[in-house]
Amino acid sequence: MYKVIMRRNVFAVSSAVIFLSATLLFSGCAGSNKTDTLSKTDSLTDSLKELYDADTLLKKADKLFKEKDYTGAVQEYKRFLELHPIHKSAPYSQYRIGLSYFKQIKSIDRNIEPVQKALTAFDTVVKVYPGSDYINESMEKIKICRDKLAEREFYIGNFYMHKEDYQAAIVRFNNILTDYNDTAVAEKTLYHLGVAYSSSSKSDKAKETLQNLLINYPESKYKEDASQLLVKLTSNL
Repeated sequence: MYKVIMRRNVFAVSSAVIFLSATLLFSGCAGSNKTDTLSKTDSLTDSLKELYDADTLLKKADKLFKEKDYTGAVQEYKRFLELHPIHKSAPYSQYRIGLSYFKQIKSIDRNIEPVQKALTAFDTVVKVYPGSDYINESMEKIKICRDKLAEREFYIGNFYMHKEDYQAAIVRFNNILTDYNDTAVAEKTLYHLGVAYSSSSKSDKAKETLQNLLINYPESKYKEDASQLLVKLTSNL
């Protein structure tokens, strides 16, 4: 698959070079004087550099990033990677794609798409460029993104709790424990999941969940409330 992509990129660049070269040759032959020909040559050379030159593409992307035009920056970094997938600056470009999305992240009750796209981009850095200088930064950003996605799920689950739609809340809380069990949100999720099970008359599930909380987080701030609810559930048997 990688070789196919490379062939397509090379073909696209080669075709463009041939086209521009032919245009240049025609212009040179048809030009009325040497000055016109040189002017057209410079113009075509600049156009070619703007479209395909690695350094030019990166400078354009970095300029957009600096200007906080993160959408435009993403487009240019992606274009760079499409044309120069094995360039020494490919890891940098991929990292900056992630960072561009990361800069667009708002609060968890807003559009969550930038978080998801940032996570995917940083994951690509780790998987595709494992020896790059951007691994540590990417790993840190991955953790932040995962925490935010977990918080988003908890936010929705808690919304359902307030609406007394306990089954919907249970689904959201279980999503966290399945997909984001390594995040800081897991602790409070266990407690609220236990409450949701209890409120929906699923006593066995509630007890199991609350016991897991006390075992895995013995110093939890929910320890007292969880213990009291366990006693209540046990006494109701």
